[in-house]
Amino acid sequence: MASDIARHPSSFKDSNGFIFKHNEKYYRCIHASYLEHYQSLMQSGLYDRLTTGSWLIPHEEIKDDPELSYAGDLIILPQQVPVITYPYEWSFAMWQDAALLTLNIAKASIEKGMMLKDATPFNIQFVEGKPVFIDTLSFEKYNEQKPWIAYRQFCECFLAPLLLQHYCHVETAKIFASYPGGIPLEILKSLLPGKAKWNLHTYLHVYLQAAMKAGKRKDHAKDANRFSKAKMFLLLNGLISYVEKLKPRKNKTTWDDYYAATILSTQYLQEKTRLVQAFLATISFTTMVDLGANDGHFSMLYKNTGKQVIAVDGDANCINELYLQIRQQKISNILPIINTLHAPSPAIGWNNEERTSFHDRVRGEVILALALVHHLAIACNIPLEFIVNWLSAMGKYLLVEFVPKTDEKVKLLLQNREDIFMAYTFEGFEQAFSKKFRIMLQEKITGTDRVLYLMQIK
Repeated sequence: MASDIARHPSSFKDSNGFIFKHNEKYYRCIHASYLEHYQSLMQSGLYDRLTTGSWLIPHEEIKDDPELSYAGDLIILPQQVPVITYPYEWSFAMWQDAALLTLNIAKASIEKGMMLKDATPFNIQFVEGKPVFIDTLSFEKYNEQKPWIAYRQFCECFLAPLLLQHYCHVETAKIFASYPGGIPLEILKSLLPGKAKWNLHTYLHVYLQAAMKAGKRKDHAKDANRFSKAKMFLLLNGLISYVEKLKPRKNKTTWDDYYAATILSTQYLQEKTRLVQAFLATISFTTMVDLGANDGHFSMLYKNTGKQVIAVDGDANCINELYLQIRQQKISNILPIINTLHAPSPAIGWNNEERTSFHDRVRGEVILALALVHHLAIACNIPLEFIVNWLSAMGKYLLVEFVPKTDEKVKLLLQNREDIFMAYTFEGFEQAFSKKFRIMLQEKITGTDRVLYLMQIK
């Protein structure tokens, strides 16, 4: 392989190596300057411990392959991650599990004579229902004379979003998209309520650290250089205990009891469930994206099957409850993601290429858009043609529900506004979607005016 191999835009900051794509697989190049630390990872027993426990993605070393060589550096092929998510798309429990994984990996590293030098949530992905660490180059030989170099990064990247959700609102973690390098402690302090300062852990990890960075308490900064292994374990164990006790603030969100409090009958949900299963039984697929998944009712119909399901909703409470179910029931094939569909995660970072957009990452053979189109078209003023173009780029099949203006839910949306949606009719809906899709099946949901459609891309 030529020495001018293109590194992936997300890994340009790492001086020890980089990610690249070859034949639709992602590889990691490890520079010779890092090989001493890499060999320590492999020979110390740390790699075996982390991969056996599913804490770190495993990899294989690529040798004697002329197509995969780079200036004498080592090339490895990590286990491939099916779907990439970003921290600002996680729920509270996902953040919490990712933080605890990072801390436990840091402890395991010290026990094996190494140190975790990075504590960014971008090194975590959710695979088979659990968080897993994906950066093989985040470890170096342990030096007892140095403090945990990733301590402040952990506080700004993990503790800050957790504390915002604990003290303020469950959806404040979205702020992380504006601070992907970590929420500065000075900004965090300004957002937390005054009572937060009286929690010992919050005071130590937020307020005291912020004061040290501002040039105060220099005696403490000097003492930090004398950081024994015992102090390291004390710090990590204290953080683990604190993070485990954090709980999300109880906030009422828009859709967190949608099905429980719906004005439609239980019969509607049962009938729609029957139709969804019957329609999808007529096609073959292995991947599905459930847009506007709410509590994951329809995603859960396919739990622990051979199908990979991505459940997407803008409501943090809904996605958190779904993730807790996934964790409790050990469901391996459903990935929950928080995303506001009319304003999804954009591409961010250097040149808008470092972190790709939701639209570029999420694909499936089947797209579910149940009780969604009327929210986008009426509540968000998005033309049907725009919705069609968006959905047609995501998958081969579309299972979509049309909710007409005679429906109580649509009447509520129009209650305090002028009805300017002249094209929002059955005829307008079918005309718009027929430009990109072919209708395979359609059936009215018993007891309602709603119609379910199964469509295939033309």
